[in-house]
Amino acid sequence: MLATEKHFNVAEVAELWGIGENTVRRMFEDTPGVLRISMPTLTKRRHKPKVTLRIPLSLLERTHEQWSRNSSSR
Repeated sequence: MLATEKHFNVAEVAELWGIGENTVRRMFEDTPGVLRISMPTLTKRRHKPKVTLRIPLSLLERTHEQWSRNSSSR
C-alpha cells in the first residue's frame, strides 16, 4: 500500500544515489506519486513557498530501474 510504504526526502535520495539534491528535485518534482508538501512563506523576501518532496520507495526503485536500463543501452 503506497500510503504506508517508506518515503524518502530529497536529501536521502541524493545521498543514496551520490548525486546533488537539485538533480533529485528536478527528477521527481513533477512525477505522479510523489508527495508535494507546500510550506507557507514566513518572510516577505521569499516569493515561492517551500515545497518538500517525499518519494515513495516503490517509485524510487522503479525510477532507478528505468535509468539503469536506459544507461546500459547506450
